[in-house]
Amino acid sequence: MESLYINETQSTPKVILDKMNQQFEISGNSLPEDVMGFYTPILNWMEKYIENPNPQTIFVFKLYYFNSASSKVILDILTAIEQLIKDGHDAKIDWYYLEVDEDMLSTGNEYAELLKIPFNFIPYT
Repeated sequence: MESLYINETQSTPKVILDKMNQQFEISGNSLPEDVMGFYTPILNWMEKYIENPNPQTIFVFKLYYFNSASSKVILDILTAIEQLIKDGHDAKIDWYYLEVDEDMLSTGNEYAELLKIPFNFIPYT
């Protein structure tokens, strides 16, 4: 399966989806003008990955800020990860947040309550 790498910009996050090296990460800011245009390749990659996943998937989210349109697509990505668990695979989320950013921690907790995925909440400075 081909890896997907997207470089970070001021309005879009860095994306690493690399099955062979077991790296799954979205980090940075997410406020693209065309949310679906940006995230469609990511959602398509996730669909293919679910068909033949690694034995364990640890997906890292290290977002500083995301807008409401990105919020919906992030939920779609998390729902795809939840599907891995439903299919009997091991998956979890490492949700990084700035120690002082209670909103990002709260948002992660809201996602964790909606889905049946183990979340690790990891503060950083």
